[in-house]
Amino acid sequence: MNSKTTGLLVIALIVAIGLGIFAFSDKTNKETPPASPKTVEVRQVTTSYKDGVYEQLGDYTSPAGAEQIDVKLTLKNGVITESEVTPKAEKPISKMKQEAFAKEYKSSVIGKNINDLQLGKIAGASLTPKGFNDALEKIKAQAKTV
Repeated sequence: MNSKTTGLLVIALIVAIGLGIFAFSDKTNKETPPASPKTVEVRQVTTSYKDGVYEQLGDYTSPAGAEQIDVKLTLKNGVITESEVTPKAEKPISKMKQEAFAKEYKSSVIGKNINDLQLGKIAGASLTPKGFNDALEKIKAQAKTV
């Protein structure tokens, strides 16, 4: 082995020992106090709604422009017991999507608490549910007690 190779091995050994000492050094001197438990107050907001039948137009925007859907809900103790939607779309594609939505949405609505309801894509319609959700928010405001 020549002196150049030996020198490189010595340097590599010194670096390895230094890294080992650094990695495994006693860190107990740097004790951190245990984290104090944080108190988080959770308030459940309970909204009451008057029983009854409510109807609102829901607005949304399709690629072809503004559209509406008519939503009628029956509430009993905050639970939707009946629902009906009436397509109001003007554009042919929106009309088709609203009709498909109207045939399939009820299983996602009937028996649900109005506070827990937020519809997503149904029967291939992703924008019509936005109109339904808009009408739902209007109905919540209309039916809300104090």
